[in-house]
Amino acid sequence: MKLSYFSLLLVLASCKPAEEDDNASAKNQTEWTRTSWPVARGGAGLSGTTGDPLPGKPEVAWIFKTDGPILGEAIVSGSSVVFGNDMGLLYVLDFETGDLIWKKEYEDAIEATPAIHEDTLFVGCQDSFLYALDLVTGDERWKIETDDKITAGVNLIGSPDGKETWIILNGYDGVCRALRTTDGKEMWRHETQEFINGSPAIVDGKQVVFGGCDRVLYSLDVATGKPNEAIETDAEIVSTVATSGTFVAWGNYGNEVLAADVATGQKVWTYTDRKFPFMSAPAINETQVFIGCRDKKLHAISRADGSALWQYKTGGRVESSPLLFTDAVVVGSSDGRVYALELGQGEELWKLDLGEAIVAAPSFARGTIFVGGEDGTLFAIKEKE
Repeated sequence: MKLSYFSLLLVLASCKPAEEDDNASAKNQTEWTRTSWPVARGGAGLSGTTGDPLPGKPEVAWIFKTDGPILGEAIVSGSSVVFGNDMGLLYVLDFETGDLIWKKEYEDAIEATPAIHEDTLFVGCQDSFLYALDLVTGDERWKIETDDKITAGVNLIGSPDGKETWIILNGYDGVCRALRTTDGKEMWRHETQEFINGSPAIVDGKQVVFGGCDRVLYSLDVATGKPNEAIETDAEIVSTVATSGTFVAWGNYGNEVLAADVATGQKVWTYTDRKFPFMSAPAINETQVFIGCRDKKLHAISRADGSALWQYKTGGRVESSPLLFTDAVVVGSSDGRVYALELGQGEELWKLDLGEAIVAAPSFARGTIFVGGEDGTLFAIKEKE
């Protein structure tokens, strides 16, 4: 049938918006720069940052049920998502589907966040062992025994000669150790006076920084383990520190958040609000420090001077460590919800009710937020299609 000129214009007009919509849809596809989450808090500095914008309106893409509370972060490398639970079970799941690839059972709880280097998975257990496993098969490559339980995730750093990679491990026996990834051989150790709960941060590739229950912020030389200037504080440091350059922030059991410059060995500021301890690890960007508190709030603090910027109150304790995007901060609460808040004023962007208390820190890779719940569910959260 031959079309009139007017009919032809109508046909062409009806086709054009569809083409523009396709182009718009393609432009709206976010290209995520964060493709893995191989260690606790996402990287050697433990800053808790993703480098990506917040995924939009969220939905639960898949869940995986276990039989015990999940207290540590899930880590991501390639197609694998790895996490442990309080029943001593270590799981490796498929990133896209949440299907089980393999699992292993240990004699005590796994609270520590695992870590991945190349094809080896490292995980500390409350049975006092650090295990090195084949990521693909789960076969044990080696293990080393410490003198007490391990609750902290390990960190990874290149050796001083650049020929291998070392593990930095903190233990409840009060010892910080450097170990070879290939066989677990101890390269150095530094003994503190009390338990160490938090993961060690790597600052500028030169210093290992962490806090202990002996109320001291430690800075050790990466090559030798010898101490630099220690910073004494007034309360136990029971969680992981966060760093950005030589700036370090941490919460303590004395209801304070503190900041220091490890280049000078001096405290920069102290933040206090009410009489509730800060059990969360902070997250840091260029101008702000974010940290959860048992007062049920997420606190936003000025990085420059430690002044209060804003607070957001949830329905339960905030012991989950915040996850920082370029335009928002995400945190879990014991009220069973995950919250996304705008950085400037703390306005709520979205919240997702997961139905079980959240103590574990969320992690992120390739557009997906992973977080474990106290009833034993791992949630994969993505932007709604």
